[in-house]
Amino acid sequence: MKLFVKLLISVLVIGILLPFTILKGSDGKPLLSFSDLQSPDLLKLPGGIIPGGESLDSMDVIYKWTDAEGILQYSNGAPPEGIEYTIMDYDPNLNVIQAVGVKADEPEVVLESDPIKEVTSVEDIGNPYSAENIKKLFEDANNVEELLIQRLNNQEAVSGQ
Repeated sequence: MKLFVKLLISVLVIGILLPFTILKGSDGKPLLSFSDLQSPDLLKLPGGIIPGGESLDSMDVIYKWTDAEGILQYSNGAPPEGIEYTIMDYDPNLNVIQAVGVKADEPEVVLESDPIKEVTSVEDIGNPYSAENIKKLFEDANNVEELLIQRLNNQEAVSGQ
């Protein structure tokens, strides 16, 4: 078992070193060089510094201001000097679309032509694969087809085709 582990480790080391040494590209150079290796980008961490010297926390600030032409502007950079602005905090982890509130006090609309039946058991629902239900399904499909054909004929008559 120890021999197998040693063999496995040596195969892994050789496999890692091959692109840097023996394996060559079409130009005769090794496929990889140690200068190609880079450290991971840690700029996404809170409080990180981006190359321009600006902190990432400043990117979460939105400036709201009105330009000289009276157009409302939003930007992540400060507006020109002399223009009044409002700073709005931006949290990218929050939902930007507000939820719509639904009033619970509104009564449900019930059509008289379609009374709601109270379902107390599976038998109340009925078998969706019964002969009557399948016949009704085909009749409904034929009615929809007839309505679509009638609509197409009406559109062709209106357009003069």
